[in-house]
Amino acid sequence: MNITETLRKVVHSNNYWKHSDFISVMETLSSHYDIDIEIDSEKIAVIVLENKTIGYTCLNYPMIFIENKYASQVRNVLHTFNDVEYIIVDMISHQYLSVDSDIYNSYFDYMENLNAFSAEDFYFYNVT
Repeated sequence: MNITETLRKVVHSNNYWKHSDFISVMETLSSHYDIDIEIDSEKIAVIVLENKTIGYTCLNYPMIFIENKYASQVRNVLHTFNDVEYIIVDMISHQYLSVDSDIYNSYFDYMENLNAFSAEDFYFYNVT
């Protein structure tokens, strides 16, 4: 699944995600899920349900990687946040995502294989 257009959309959005909405999204999600982030050093928050990672939210851009099984529920919880883009995956560990190297390398940290990676890989390479 190619996520180039989603990444292009979020990196070129003219909003103040990092400075305002991110904290509000985290607070809203935390009423339904466990959220794990070291806000001073990490760029991605982990969304956890019953000790299982189900998704990731980026600090710098309004996007969420979320497992398909939980996508509707998370969208309902975040229904007031219109600028959030969702990348819905079968499982966060499935390596079937791809992205154009120009857009990825311009805004995100180095990742070995941009032709077959998972949401979990994206997290690992971009967390700090």
